[in-house]
Amino acid sequence: MRYAVNSQEMKLYDRNTSEFFGVSSEVLMERASLKVVEHICEWALEKECDRKMRALIFAGTGNNGGDGACIARLLKQKGFVVTICVVGDYAKCSDLLLNQLHILEKYGTVTDTLFNIETSRSMADHDVIVDALFGIGLSRSIAGDHAKAIDYINACKAERKSDLLVVSVDIPSGINADNGKICEKAVKADITVTFNQTKLGHILYPGCEYTGKLYVEDVGITEESFLGKNPGAYFFDEDISELLPKRKPDGNKGTNGKILIIAGSKNISGACLLAASACMRAGAGMVRVFTAIENAEAVKNVIPEAMLTTYEDFELVGEKLNMLFDWSTAAVIGPGLGTDQRAYELVKETLLHYKKNLVVDADAINLISQNGDLKKLLSDFSRYGKKLILTPHLGEFARLFGCDIRDCKEHVLEYPRDLAKKLHCTIICKDARSIVADENEKQIYINVSGNDGMATAGSGDVLAGILGAMMGYDMSSFEIACLGAYLHGLAGDKAARLKGRHSMIASDIIDGLEHILIFDVD
Repeated sequence: MRYAVNSQEMKLYDRNTSEFFGVSSEVLMERASLKVVEHICEWALEKECDRKMRALIFAGTGNNGGDGACIARLLKQKGFVVTICVVGDYAKCSDLLLNQLHILEKYGTVTDTLFNIETSRSMADHDVIVDALFGIGLSRSIAGDHAKAIDYINACKAERKSDLLVVSVDIPSGINADNGKICEKAVKADITVTFNQTKLGHILYPGCEYTGKLYVEDVGITEESFLGKNPGAYFFDEDISELLPKRKPDGNKGTNGKILIIAGSKNISGACLLAASACMRAGAGMVRVFTAIENAEAVKNVIPEAMLTTYEDFELVGEKLNMLFDWSTAAVIGPGLGTDQRAYELVKETLLHYKKNLVVDADAINLISQNGDLKKLLSDFSRYGKKLILTPHLGEFARLFGCDIRDCKEHVLEYPRDLAKKLHCTIICKDARSIVADENEKQIYINVSGNDGMATAGSGDVLAGILGAMMGYDMSSFEIACLGAYLHGLAGDKAARLKGRHSMIASDIIDGLEHILIFDVD
């Protein structure tokens, strides 16, 4: 698990390190600059160049620019030919930057001008460009000389390609560290070297596309500097084997979960097949599909391991459902269910009478958003004291929350927690970066696994099935939702490597599970 911090959190931790623990800002700057230089030197060594490497450093007027000036000095001492350009009003230079420029001048390097660099130097004059224009505090639109400097960096990269290394210090200039948004324009870095904690802007779109390869280096701003105020977001990046609970050696199919999949309709069979298949592949001991009779042959042929109960249009389903409620240990409702009267009855019956762990997905969410009585039943579900997870994609979330998609996307780090509190449940707001929130959790989870190949029909049904299989874990619904989203994304990443992002389909994600979960084979 890794934290993802916003700019205010990081500034607080930086300040705590200096003011509470007494580690000076000059020491932190030197440590940070040394880490950046290490990565530059590694790249230069791989190039096996028979001449001195040439580095251009763009420094802003704040402390990020101070890092840039310190990096310039260290690179000069490593034998690089160094040019530094301070962009902005010199009258606004921070004390740390002025001190670093003074030291640099004593080593024989003076600052150049942006105009001279743009007009007198060829883009081929640079092997390395260090972007130290802005740090993590940027939120305004970039204009003037800063915009020119960013354009110049990106133009050099477009011309030189792999012959030029673009390094951003802490975060690419132009990326908002709090939400990953572009402040008009941004540096497209090859690598970004940040310090001690990943920033939200590094992992959220579109900022993650500008970050390049991210290195999180220890410069001494450790978790002790939180002083009890932990970051508000985290993500997983470790091996799934370190996170999944171990199966009981003496377990049986019953102890590994009896999962009821209420899915599909007379015109849609694929959703129930995908959800049930994913549930079995993710480790459920027994799976029973409750679906329209029109899907019976498909279920029997595609998932012979699953049990099957069907209903017909004309029959009352309450008695059948209640028998299945007694049998199961957890249920998934919604994939391919439709939004007609029969689907409404299934959702209402489940919310009224099911008293065990429940995953609500897809059409069930749409029905709840359309019917106030179902929403009331859902919000009352917490009275059973059971796990409840909702898995809306962005459009479904917006309908359920009562906002438009643009507004939802704008506030995607806040709204899921608001909805979780309102409905007394765990929410997975599915997007390129899915957000998991729970009414009882102070933190949110940001899922960074997965890829754009997963934007395909049925991918959400697979996630619902995975979550159903995990409902028996001795974990909270929030922990299960975080782990399930991560596993789903890892399986999608494996599918993309095997099939390619353009051609992969939802069933490939299920196949990916097989490869991801093979760690428990002796």
